[in-house]
Amino acid sequence: MATKRIERRLRPTSRAIGLVVVGVLLGAAAVVFGRGELLALGGFLVALPLVAYVLRLIWRPRLEAERTIYPTTLAVGDRMRVVTEVRNRSWIALEPSSYLDLLPGAEPSSVGGVLPAIGSRINRNEDKRRRRVAYGVDSMRRGVHEVGPLFFDNMDGLGLTRRVLKIGEATEVEVWPRVVDLPAMSVPSGKSGGEVEAGVAQSGDSDDVLTRDYRRGDPLRRIHWRATAHAGELRVRQEEHHAEDTSVVILDTSGAPEVEEPKAPMTIIDLMNEQAGPMTAVDAEFELAVSLAASVLARFHRFGYETELFETHAALDGDAESTRTPSEEALEGVMRRLMLTQPDAERREACAEVVDDISRVARTPVVYVHRHLTGDGLAAIRSLSSVASPALALIVSDEPVPPATLTSFTEAGWNVAVYSPTRARPFSPVLELEATA
Repeated sequence: MATKRIERRLRPTSRAIGLVVVGVLLGAAAVVFGRGELLALGGFLVALPLVAYVLRLIWRPRLEAERTIYPTTLAVGDRMRVVTEVRNRSWIALEPSSYLDLLPGAEPSSVGGVLPAIGSRINRNEDKRRRRVAYGVDSMRRGVHEVGPLFFDNMDGLGLTRRVLKIGEATEVEVWPRVVDLPAMSVPSGKSGGEVEAGVAQSGDSDDVLTRDYRRGDPLRRIHWRATAHAGELRVRQEEHHAEDTSVVILDTSGAPEVEEPKAPMTIIDLMNEQAGPMTAVDAEFELAVSLAASVLARFHRFGYETELFETHAALDGDAESTRTPSEEALEGVMRRLMLTQPDAERREACAEVVDDISRVARTPVVYVHRHLTGDGLAAIRSLSSVASPALALIVSDEPVPPATLTSFTEAGWNVAVYSPTRARPFSPVLELEATA
């Protein structure tokens, strides 16, 4: 189905065209039969749509919109609330109109509807001069999206003319990858695990305990009240990991094989967005892989590790980049990178550089999120088990994973967890295997 552009100019409706055609036929009949009343009726039917068209050209509605979005930064699966207040600044009232707020990936029923008539500026009742469009959505895809502008499909009271009104401007929102709590086997808690937290708890409110800024999701029991009172802002006890404790996550960004994939459902958003391009398939495997990588990073970060993200493919003219986040900093930077990353067949394989960078670090947890990487690049990644403690491979596939693939990881010293985007609970592993080497 091809996309279409919104036609915003004033145009006659099929009813107006029908009246003109009937009027012309009546005029012809009046000439043939010599009936003056038919000529008068025909002239009226022709003039009525023309007068309505001219009046609508002169009197154009003036509408203003004020949009509020909460939150403007969210994760996949979170609910976003949009409230738009529309005011009429013209001298004429606006007839009841259907509306649509452009929002990629949203269901038409959640962002569109019919708005009652809006009174003119001379109406003394303020509530009659404004209307509110409000809705919530939880189907946003990963990436940067624009909410709006708001469009009204407006017809005059007689249904003879029609125009689409563009109201307000678009508002940008960021949709980060979804972060979930993964099973403990899939994501180790670190070298010290529960012992670290117990050691910190025993230190009580002593002055020498390490603290950091409060981050959303920190347990209230870890708030250090004395440090909070001294600093004037919430401080929490820092887990006792050493500064050199680093965790590494490698995301497989190789392109999927050339296969026919089902297209995402076409929505009214795609039909009416003026700048819409052809619909692209949703790579469910890659979306799950990105969420797994984000969840692993968040878990390590929560346990006080310095985290580092690598991708298996880099830009043609660039080196293999990493996003390193110290334990005391928030993960906004790496989440924004994951928000935008996509598999790209044009990007060069950079596994050798990734392995070289990681091999320089002391034994550290390494988590590799695997999809379609093959050949020497995959062999290089597998070799990291010699410097990893532990080495964990999260394999994402919507098809059963060949036993040979699983064996190649376990024999190389990797613990393995298999995930499938087609399952009802995609973040629960289908299979878990321990290293045999």
